[in-house]
Amino acid sequence: MIPLKYSPGWFNFPSIFIDFFSFLVLFSISLMSLKYYNLSGRNKKYKYISFAFLLICASFFFKLITNLALYYHEFVRTSKPTIITSTLETIRSYNMFTDLTFTLFVFLNLMGLYFLYSIYQEKQAKSMMFLITYFVIISTYFSNLNYYVFHITSFLLLTIISILYFDRYAENGNPHTKVLGFAFSSIAISQILFMFVSLDNVFFILAEIVQLLGYLLLFLILRRVVNYGKKKN
Repeated sequence: MIPLKYSPGWFNFPSIFIDFFSFLVLFSISLMSLKYYNLSGRNKKYKYISFAFLLICASFFFKLITNLALYYHEFVRTSKPTIITSTLETIRSYNMFTDLTFTLFVFLNLMGLYFLYSIYQEKQAKSMMFLITYFVIISTYFSNLNYYVFHITSFLLLTIISILYFDRYAENGNPHTKVLGFAFSSIAISQILFMFVSLDNVFFILAEIVQLLGYLLLFLILRRVVNYGKKKN
């Protein structure tokens, strides 16, 4: 999450639309992964992938709630008072509410990324699971104090996930695996761009678009995998 002062005023509504579209894309990816779970003879890996993307999807839901509450003044300025604007006004008056939704966004997003990472670490010790969960909780806490923490942590997890996919591609030569590596790399790059928004708000726009493109690439490749699974069956 980026402090809203770094978002160009004209981009407030487009950014909400992009996040909503990302939410729909992530939900679709979760459903497709679950569908492929059934097509692949109930391979648990795809069930875990579905759950991981569902967590990330849920995080975007809370991000949307946070942004809508914070953008309420735009609604008030551009429209007559309605039940919606009055509700947003009430929500924004409770800072604790937006703090909570932002915290849930960070925690669910990082946990989703961790689950994606853990899928390919089958021999992971339980102690390591507790350690990384602790790391995620600490990152969530400090992200409320400085948004850099969230994006640095996301970048690290996404980079590791990308490397895992590229390593898999080197082993099996499957082009789908290679594209997945590029998709996660794209989302990782968006996290870097988010960290430069304090220099110029153009980075905010670029970060939102690059992140969306990464999720769209994931959606397209997983859709192709599911369609291939249907033909095979």
